[in-house]
Amino acid sequence: MRSLYAVLAGIGLALLAAPPARAAIEEGYVPGGAPVPTTWYGSADAATIQADRDYIRGMQPHHAGALTMARDYLADPEARSPALRRLAEAIMRNQSFEIGLLDDVARNLDRPPLRLGVGPFSLALQPMATEGMAQRQGFMRSPIPGVLDAAGPVSVRDVQFAKAMTVHHQAALDMARAYQTNPAARNGFLALMNVDIVTDQSQEIALMRAVTAAYQGDAATVAVEPGMVHGMEGMAHHHHH
Repeated sequence: MRSLYAVLAGIGLALLAAPPARAAIEEGYVPGGAPVPTTWYGSADAATIQADRDYIRGMQPHHAGALTMARDYLADPEARSPALRRLAEAIMRNQSFEIGLLDDVARNLDRPPLRLGVGPFSLALQPMATEGMAQRQGFMRSPIPGVLDAAGPVSVRDVQFAKAMTVHHQAALDMARAYQTNPAARNGFLALMNVDIVTDQSQEIALMRAVTAAYQGDAATVAVEPGMVHGMEGMAHHHHH
């Protein structure tokens, strides 16, 4: 039995520990620190793995849509709001990293489970994620502008971007909350990532609403074409399941 305990210790009993005080997972790296990637393990239950796969299949293309929306906005000469420009840059940096985390979770779910023990005392643990990617990549999360940064010139294009991205973010919040309340969804890494998504994107929605409120014209008359909201196909697929 001592060998079994040693294996359990080796794969990281941090899985059972309380999460850190700050919610953000993979917040950033420690300059000069050595990357020490740690594999997270969880239940090898088929329904649990399927819940993770469904979540990734929806959130991954949705995040990719946020990147193209932000890129299109930054390339538009009518994008005037300093706060929204900073937000778009933060979205591109932060959500690109989160897409990498989702890719890594998907790769772990494709790995065979780790089987411990034999007979009725055997245990199957599924690799679910790799912690430490921020340190390995030298990633540092870009800060999100606050509501007090919303002052400044606001163009029609700014209002369009704010409205479109608010719709987009709301869909991500719905998906994150659906995962958190799904009894089959038990991936602790994705659960912490969802806390970040809900926290960050709620703050970003508040900023975008503040910028829209600062528009000198009638924001209600500024139309948002459906093509301005990208990456919703994955969300539709997810909700139909």
